[in-house]
Amino acid sequence: MMRTLLTAALAATALAASAQAGPGADLAEFAERLGAQAEARSQAAAQRPAAPAHPLDIEDPFAFELEQFSVEALMLSRRIDAAGGPIDLRCIFRGMSADAGSRLEALNDAETAAQQAHIYAGLADLMRDASEIAPAIDSDADLEGVELPASCPATGARH
Repeated sequence: MMRTLLTAALAATALAASAQAGPGADLAEFAERLGAQAEARSQAAAQRPAAPAHPLDIEDPFAFELEQFSVEALMLSRRIDAAGGPIDLRCIFRGMSADAGSRLEALNDAETAAQQAHIYAGLADLMRDASEIAPAIDSDADLEGVELPASCPATGARH
């Protein structure tokens, strides 16, 4: 009985903590997962440096998630902008969005596995930066009640 109550209390605490997690923490968690995948892909490609590169298939979950990261980073930048949040954070996430898209394109344009390994390593670094910076949004910008539609396009960002 005591064990059941303790387990329930721990679950409630974890649920409350995740309910309080803001958009920055969510993006940080997503970036961590993508960064780990990018690092693993970098290491795998580095094992065969002279081999021809393999463009990412449109159905590759990593390609889809990288595009999703790009959209989410841009949407977060726009939410910060709408909330009157820090200009540096707006610019950082707008830049991360563009960088992720450019690197996805570069992965598909690479000719050798060594080139792809280098691009994946850069993506791992980008995701590491995102996972370190994104939580600052939850404390540095009041995004309470600032929502953009889920269909917010990734193009047309203000620079």
